[in-house]
Amino acid sequence: MNIKCRLAIEKYSMLSHGDSIIVGLSGGADSCAMLHFLCSLRDEFALKITAVHVNHMIRGAEAERDAQAAEKFCKKLGVKFVLYERDIPAIAASNGKGLEECGRSVRYEIFEQEAAKCGGKIATAHTLSDSAETMLFHMIRGCSLSGLKGIPPVRGNIIRPLILCERGEIEAYCSEHNIEYMTDSTNLSSDYARNKIRLQIIPIMREMNPSILSAMSRLSECAAEDEDYIQKEAEIVAAEYMSECKANMIYKVHSAVARRALVIICRERLGIIPEYRHISAMLQCIEQGSGSVNLTGDNVISFTGNSIAFCKKTYKLKMPAADKLWQSSIYDKNIITPFGQKVIIKVIDRKNYEDICKIYKNVFQNSLDCDTIENTSIFRFRNDGDFFSQAGRGNTKSLKKLFNEKKIPLEERARTLLLESGGKLAWICGIGPAEGCQVTDSTEKVIYIEVM
Repeated sequence: MNIKCRLAIEKYSMLSHGDSIIVGLSGGADSCAMLHFLCSLRDEFALKITAVHVNHMIRGAEAERDAQAAEKFCKKLGVKFVLYERDIPAIAASNGKGLEECGRSVRYEIFEQEAAKCGGKIATAHTLSDSAETMLFHMIRGCSLSGLKGIPPVRGNIIRPLILCERGEIEAYCSEHNIEYMTDSTNLSSDYARNKIRLQIIPIMREMNPSILSAMSRLSECAAEDEDYIQKEAEIVAAEYMSECKANMIYKVHSAVARRALVIICRERLGIIPEYRHISAMLQCIEQGSGSVNLTGDNVISFTGNSIAFCKKTYKLKMPAADKLWQSSIYDKNIITPFGQKVIIKVIDRKNYEDICKIYKNVFQNSLDCDTIENTSIFRFRNDGDFFSQAGRGNTKSLKKLFNEKKIPLEERARTLLLESGGKLAWICGIGPAEGCQVTDSTEKVIYIEVM
């Protein structure tokens, strides 16, 4: 294991002299072996190591046992130990995620939080075995070339020193160094898809090829190189489209590049990742010269000749002439815009706001300091002569110029919801609060706006 870990560290430039490392320590064989190995490099690389353990509050006494064992192991190695407890079942229920997905999301948020304190890197104990299982999991669900890349050795500030090691080698390392580790009972259950792959599918594949993990590692490396090249080509096409907005710029390239370019465009314009069937339908529309595709979240992408338009399904409705001056008080109970958008206003305290921030991204964009918003504030659509000072930008711009910079399609601009307070725009849907209206460290009550 030592040789393979050093090879991974050198090959992927994982460590530099004086690095601070946040180690995700579950208490299992993989993470304990990784922590032990990194400690052996402390003097050589002048590493500052902190171990972080997250109790997901799923396995009761067993989880408590793991936390205690992890702390004991850190004391033995002279490593700083940080314990977090998060009620994953409750968080998962509140945001509609599965336990595994939610637990992973919360863990990485905590690791990033700790890494930010010291400007350090995050070390996770993913192995070659984990990478192979991930590849198979993606294949079973139906993946593109990207899904065959497995688990990357380095992603941003995340490093994986064990990524070239098989699970058996890690267990041998633990035995050689008398490392006691805990076994998560859920890893032995075949109720989870990944466990079925580990306990049932991989053993059968190993019978056919004893070196199956090495073979999959080669596949993963080749897939990563190919995907990197195609993705870069797609980024060039997407950037050209964003500049000139001509559909034939996508159609003229190979479909492998076009598919990825459409993903980038939808992500940038709509904030969504389209499914395979949606991308295929988009390519067909481009080939035909016209057509529309219904995407997730009531989003619609339309193709006419050489142009592409983005909108909501409700945006296809024509605004009646009498509704051009539509407005609604911020404190109306049931706000429905002429386009069918439902607006929900919540006034929450600081603690609830911080809790929401832990679960959802871009909360700041939909939040306002309650004390800065007048009771007479109204929702409306844009007027000629509107100006806006976006929080944190330090300048004031006309809405026309702002919308141009944000590349908001013309058909959406008249339907973009605005909040006016004290005669000035305090918030724009999809853009965020105005300067002076944003949530700050001194904010006690928050207005949280949801547009559905």
